[in-house]
Amino acid sequence: CTDCFAQPLLCSKCCQNRHRHLPYHCVERWMGEFFQPAWLSSLGVEIHLGHQGDICP
Repeated sequence: CTDCFAQPLLCSKCCQNRHRHLPYHCVERWMGEFFQPAWLSSLGVEIHLGHQGDICP
């Protein structure tokens, strides 16, 4: 994430968990030789309205 200052690199699942309440952060995905900008949705982040961002019970 280019918005999280001095954070370690994260796997997709950890990035998803960390950013489910930070939908405006800009993330990048490692492509083997370089980082490419990526949408949080491509990492599986879903924005849920209501219930403080959690899935509807």
